[in-house]
Order: sequence, then C-alpha cells, then structure tokens
Amino acid sequence: MYDLEEQEKIDTLKIWWNQNGRWVGGVIVALAVGYAGFQGWHYYQRSQVSQAGILFEAVRVAAQQGDPAKTLQAAKTLQEAQPGSALAPRGALISAAVSHANADNASAQAELEWVIVHAKETSLADLARLRKAGLLADDKKYEDALRLLEENRGSDFAALTADLRGDIQLALNRPNKAREAYRSAVEKTPASDTLHQIAQSKLEALGEPD
Repeated sequence: MYDLEEQEKIDTLKIWWNQNGRWVGGVIVALAVGYAGFQGWHYYQRSQVSQAGILFEAVRVAAQQGDPAKTLQAAKTLQEAQPGSALAPRGALISAAVSHANADNASAQAELEWVIVHAKETSLADLARLRKAGLLADDKKYEDALRLLEENRGSDFAALTADLRGDIQLALNRPNKAREAYRSAVEKTPASDTLHQIAQSKLEALGEPD
C-alpha cells in the first residue's frame, strides 16, 4: 500500500504523463520519420529512376500535406510494389504516425504490423512493436501489449520498451513489476536523458516494496 504522499506523487506523475507522454512518444516517431526522410531523399537523389525512391517520395509528400488517406494509399502502394525495399517499412511508419495523429488507430496498427512482419532492420521492427504496444495499452489491452513488448530484443529502443512495460504493469496494479521495468529503463539511459529522469521519477513515486 502507498502512503498519501507517495500516492500524491504517483497521481501527479500520471497527470504529467497524460499531458506530455504522447509528445515524448511523438519524438520517437519524429526521429524515425526524419531518418526515413533523410534516407529516402538521398536514396532518391542517387537513383531517381528507382521505383522505391519515387514511391517513398509520394508517402513523404502526402504526410507533409497532412493527408492520411493519401499517405496510407502511398504507403500501401510502396509495400505492394517493393516489399523488400528498406524504404517500405519506413513509409509504413510514416503512414502509421499520420493515421494515429488523425485518430485512425486501426490503420495505424495495421501499418505497424506490416513493419513488424516485413522489416529487415531490428530497430525498425522494435520501434513498430513499441508504437503498437502503446496503442494496445491505450485500448486497455494490456496483456497483448506486454506480449508484444517481449519480442523487442534490440538495444536502440530497450529503455523506451522498459518504460512502457512499467506503465502497463502499473496500470495492471503490479507495482513490483513496474519498479523492475522502470529500474531497467533508468539503467539503460544516461542521467542527462529525459527518459532517464522520467523513469527515475516514476520509480521514486512508487517508493520501496512493501
């Protein structure tokens, strides 16, 4: 059981996370989209006749215009035409981000699942699982989200995976498992990192085990 001071810390943290958590998650997507755009642009520059490069450019332009339908269609065209291209999963991540931003989580999850199944790069598949697990948690499908996170084995998103696992365990009223996950997130990030500070705050708010 938490004392009143500890409960107040947890409640305050939950309010902060509800206000800012999506922004933190958005940073991840923004980085992925930015990297995708960087890679796609240089790929396109090097080989303007490349079908994958041209199709990826269509995804990027539609996303910049904020058109979820065009972005989704462009991403699917890229997936169908060039499923083995390194640009296809990046296009799907962009499409998922745009769909989620427009409250179409069904399409977002479908795009993320495509990345999970088809991406050859571990970091992209891990990012897709992380984002999909977050959507599942939003729908209170906590156990499904935890099972999905268990498949993340790479180092690039290990800390974020641990932090999300902690949030889910806390939602399931499993404080000891939440502590373990937050501690892992703290250990996997430098002290100056924002995520380190967030996970540390959550860990402190939970207090010591009974």
